[in-house]
Amino acid sequence: MELDKYFKDGVRYHLISSDDDNVVDIIALYFDWALRNNKKCIFYRHNQNINELEFFLEQCGYNFNFLVEGGRLVIDSAYDYFVDKKVYINTHLLVETIKSALAEGFSGVAIVADRECFFESEYAEDKLYYYEKKLDDIFKSYPVSALSIYNIDKFGVDGFFAITHLNPNFIYKVINEIFVHNKDIVSFSYEETLGIVYTFLKRREKSVRENKIFGFISNLSTEISYKRDEREIIETTLKYICNTNYASFGLVDLSPSLEQVSDIIAYNVPEKMIELYYTQQIKSRIEKYFNKVKYILINTEDVEERFKEILNKYNIFTCAILPIKYNDINFGYLWLASRDVNNTLNENAEFLYKVCETVAKMILQFKNYKKIQDGMLLASKLQALGELTGGVAHEFNNILTPILGYVQVLKDKIDDNELIKYLDMIEESAKDGAKIVKRIQEFSSRRNKVVEYVDIDKAIIHSVEITKPKWAYEAQVEDKKIDVLLDLKSGAFVEGIVTEVREVFVNLISNAVDAMPNGGKIEINSYNEDKYVVIKVKDTGIGMSKEVLSRIFEPFFTTKNERGNGLGLHIVYNIITSMDGTIEVESRENYGSEFTIKLPIREIKVKEKENTLSCSESNSLKILIIDDQVHVANAVNEMLSLLGHDCSVVTDNGEIEHVLKSKSFDAVICDLAMPGITGVEIAKRIKEQYPKTFFILMTGWLGKLKEEDLIYVDEIMQKPFSIEELRKAIEKIQAVR
Repeated sequence: MELDKYFKDGVRYHLISSDDDNVVDIIALYFDWALRNNKKCIFYRHNQNINELEFFLEQCGYNFNFLVEGGRLVIDSAYDYFVDKKVYINTHLLVETIKSALAEGFSGVAIVADRECFFESEYAEDKLYYYEKKLDDIFKSYPVSALSIYNIDKFGVDGFFAITHLNPNFIYKVINEIFVHNKDIVSFSYEETLGIVYTFLKRREKSVRENKIFGFISNLSTEISYKRDEREIIETTLKYICNTNYASFGLVDLSPSLEQVSDIIAYNVPEKMIELYYTQQIKSRIEKYFNKVKYILINTEDVEERFKEILNKYNIFTCAILPIKYNDINFGYLWLASRDVNNTLNENAEFLYKVCETVAKMILQFKNYKKIQDGMLLASKLQALGELTGGVAHEFNNILTPILGYVQVLKDKIDDNELIKYLDMIEESAKDGAKIVKRIQEFSSRRNKVVEYVDIDKAIIHSVEITKPKWAYEAQVEDKKIDVLLDLKSGAFVEGIVTEVREVFVNLISNAVDAMPNGGKIEINSYNEDKYVVIKVKDTGIGMSKEVLSRIFEPFFTTKNERGNGLGLHIVYNIITSMDGTIEVESRENYGSEFTIKLPIREIKVKEKENTLSCSESNSLKILIIDDQVHVANAVNEMLSLLGHDCSVVTDNGEIEHVLKSKSFDAVICDLAMPGITGVEIAKRIKEQYPKTFFILMTGWLGKLKEEDLIYVDEIMQKPFSIEELRKAIEKIQAVR
């Protein structure tokens, strides 16, 4: 359709649209006319897609970016312009905009303004009426034209036609055909045209509403199926009810009982309306009424004067309050408000009641499904964790091997007691890391663990030292003071794995530090009671609610969001119970938490530990080290050199044969996972050529080798290993020489 003849200075059109219409092509055609006539184009948009405008302007031969950069097209927010700046009152701002464009050399201004921002603010028909009336004088006095977009799904057909006598020019689409009514270019009289358009729009309004009922039910069912919890289900329901024109806005109170503090989900609700709902009187009335009726309908004219004033302020005609309830289980109350005098909530209350009942039923089903899903998810996580352990553990063992090796080499070379103390801590931590990796490797299999007798007080002291960077140094950086007070009087030994025992207290101390964002105090006490050692770990942190307290030992449950994985306390619980012990927690919000652990005491005799690292020169061996990880190979080389052995290092498979031919070796220490070849295959080749050469296989993998592979391997060393473990392996070689 040729639109040029309809556009000119001093004329403005109501551009009628709906949620289902796309009128951006009409806007582009209007801007095309304006640009060809040297008009400055301004688009006060609300929810329109600018990419669509760019597309349609390109169809007219324009480069969108050039228009914007050149100041010929200005894109601005309708809400900022009309609501925040209140141009509907301060119309001089519009006049200044026109004058500014004329000063820039434009012949006039062409404006597209979306009126929906009025609807979503403190919309009142009299404000819009007053604004439209003031525009008459401005458009008569200045070279300005405009398209004012009215979404009839929001304003309603009757609301729109209430102001058409102020501006009888309008444009609307039927499918892809554009219709224009201009008071000066008419085929029908003004009254006939209004009658035709009004009838068409009313029919369309009814059709759209019926379609939206079906769309609402379909979309709601689909969307709810993807939600994570009942809150999201209710949020989706509220949004769909409002967006399908059953209501203008609404809220849901998720606390149905008067004793509960209101927990509100709101959608497009003015703050004053939320304040009104929060009044205790409103809520008490709701509880009273719902003992007798299914839902409550409120017409503005029927309420008390003080409430009527607020409802009138936001142009509200009807309200409805409905329970989200199924059988005797009530999840809360849905409060809705409608601004459309022709689409009152009275007509849809029964349907909405059924919707709320259905949603409540779906929430109950969702809760049952969620329990099953959570169980399956946990099983899936555990399975995935088990599958990942092999490769990850191998890499960690390769990292830990040089750490442990070089630390032990350093301890033999320095005399500074303070440095040796720190090296001891690093060594203990590296050993703990190795044992934790091993435990992860054993995650999916049922293996008998080798237990030991653990000095509980010593394990606690080590745990405090290991966590010192967190509670002392990091806390200092964050400008908070944390004191750790020890009162250890047990002197007892328990049966377990020292790494796991330390892990218990490392976890508890770390959690206590996290629970004290402003600093505080951690007290750890130990004492004997009957045949048990009792350890209490107490902090002055933020404490826990009853709900959190009931779930803290669940796997993957965490209150730390991205900072935690929810496994720490679950591991603590499993370690304590595996040692035939118990763990209990007492906590109050804002008063801190106290963990009480009880473990059975074991009577033992402590043997003194031998520490012979070096060997005589007469027992020195020639050893070839093969590992593609250079840092691992070098660490093993340093450890063996400290023991007095003559070592060569190979990190490339291609060099093995050459080195073996150039020099004879008493032993070969080789990694299992070499690039393109396994350590077992290397062992086979070496044994076939040099059958007297002792072969030690290093591995960070816990899996079992085949029996036929073991005939070529004399010894297997699990990474990471200590100098003491390496010495014992070498002693086996020396014993058979």
